[in-house]
Amino acid sequence: MQLNDILQEHTVKSISERTNISEENLEALFGKEFELLKRVKALGFISIIEREYGADLSALKKEAIGYYDTHREEESVVLDAPVIEKKKEKSKLMIVFVLLLLGAATWYFITQFDQSKLRDMLPFNEEKLVPAVVDESAVKPELSIEKAITEANDTTVEEAEAEAASSEENSTGSVPYESHTNL
Repeated sequence: MQLNDILQEHTVKSISERTNISEENLEALFGKEFELLKRVKALGFISIIEREYGADLSALKKEAIGYYDTHREEESVVLDAPVIEKKKEKSKLMIVFVLLLLGAATWYFITQFDQSKLRDMLPFNEEKLVPAVVDESAVKPELSIEKAITEANDTTVEEAEAEAASSEENSTGSVPYESHTNL
């Protein structure tokens, strides 16, 4: 089977699908436009077509080799070792390390940080609020809780005595004074 036979039986699109060679490269190869292809690609494409279709394309191969020999260009082949990506493992390890570092810093801040600075930073610190109340009562004794309690007790006792006296005057001796205070 020759190249013309393959082209008569199959379209460029079907050859491209079967060989995984792009249609542009096949058209350049079939049109003998070797300047559009590099030597290695052209000879590789010819070998793939021979293998897939059981064809003998030695004439096309000789023509391609003759073209590349006359139009010798400085071609260099760079061989690289395959790149093994281990970035994902390193990045996961880095995230875990950063999280552990943040956790340790938070623990240190909470447990070891200067407590006096921390107390000053907190807006509702009990130690900050309690001395303020104590200091005001020490400066102004009329605002102390003890004074307020004694004044309240004095007024309730005075009110109770006044009420008892008024009830004795208004009543005809029916209820004694002690029974009012037990209520």
